[in-house]
Amino acid sequence: MPEPSHPPSSRFSHIRRTLGTALGVGAVALLAACQAPPAEIQIQNPYAGVDWDGSTQYKANLHTHTTRSDGRINPQEVVDHYHRMGYQILAITDHNEVTYPWSGFSAMEPSTTSLNRMESQPENMPEDFVYEDRDPSSLGILAIQANEVSAPHHVGSYFSDFNDRADTEEETLRRLEQAGATVVLFHPGRYTDRAPETYTDEWYLNQYRTFANVVGIEIYNQGDRYPTDRGLWDRLLTELMPERPVWAYSNDDMHSAGHLGRNWNVFPLPELSHEPLRAAMEEGRFFWVYAPEGESGPTPPAIRSIQVDERRGTIDLDVVGGERIYWISRGDTIRTGAALDLTEVETVEGYVRAEVWGPGNTITGTQPFGLGASVGSGGR
Repeated sequence: MPEPSHPPSSRFSHIRRTLGTALGVGAVALLAACQAPPAEIQIQNPYAGVDWDGSTQYKANLHTHTTRSDGRINPQEVVDHYHRMGYQILAITDHNEVTYPWSGFSAMEPSTTSLNRMESQPENMPEDFVYEDRDPSSLGILAIQANEVSAPHHVGSYFSDFNDRADTEEETLRRLEQAGATVVLFHPGRYTDRAPETYTDEWYLNQYRTFANVVGIEIYNQGDRYPTDRGLWDRLLTELMPERPVWAYSNDDMHSAGHLGRNWNVFPLPELSHEPLRAAMEEGRFFWVYAPEGESGPTPPAIRSIQVDERRGTIDLDVVGGERIYWISRGDTIRTGAALDLTEVETVEGYVRAEVWGPGNTITGTQPFGLGASVGSGGR
């Protein structure tokens, strides 16, 4: 018998029409009910490895400066400030200087920039450049080896003593990759504002597509100096997700006392040590926080746990202190509330992320959840 000439979809319709004629409409309904259920929604959950009951949430600033580069505070005093504010993770990221280990502060020297400022602006500098060692373990702080490499686009280099730069970002990033550094692109708004013809979306996309160790981007810096950075992040996620996530960081970029305590990251870790922290930085197991008024303002919301159910297509947040929760995909708010049911929203592609807003416009945000395919039915 020759094969039918109609395509498979038409063949299926033909079978249903034939059954309807022979057995009645009820048989067609029975056939439809017996078909396989739809596949689970594929949700790539960056928090899948978190033991929420067995983890402690640690407060981290991963971008700060001292008089070893262009900061106005000596290294030990920077450490003391963050210790007083309850931070448990701190990376000193002086420009092209690795201010590490903390037990070696006393042998270090101030930068030429700081020496010149002492001459011209003594009122904005410390009384002297006497450096004192600090023991991070006795302070309960995890000290991170890091520095800010002028690439020329500034980047955060972590877990490496690399402190050099080449003539181009691509060559510098290649050297950082060879050195085994974990890298975050710092304050992109500075470059997209000053040289938009060079630092285009495609330029950023190329860095993330080329260098696997470039894991993140700052979306908040020194308060909110560059509000366009969130838009850039969403555009990058729109192009790259779900295959290639980019994790968001919120950092003080502290140079003086007025910059302290408005931006941080929260890491739920099984223990306070370098290995789980580095894995979390590279795999997105943390939250970013923005507190516009710093210590003097209200406490930002806290995310106690996240539950993802691929079978049901849901993501649920357990939140304390949140007043409004927004779910964002491709730069647009698609839903509000602590629970997101992906089967009840318009088609969502690539990713979704959450922002929890609290008093005083404080914000705690998640990393993006990757979505394996278009999901959503537009409502039931």
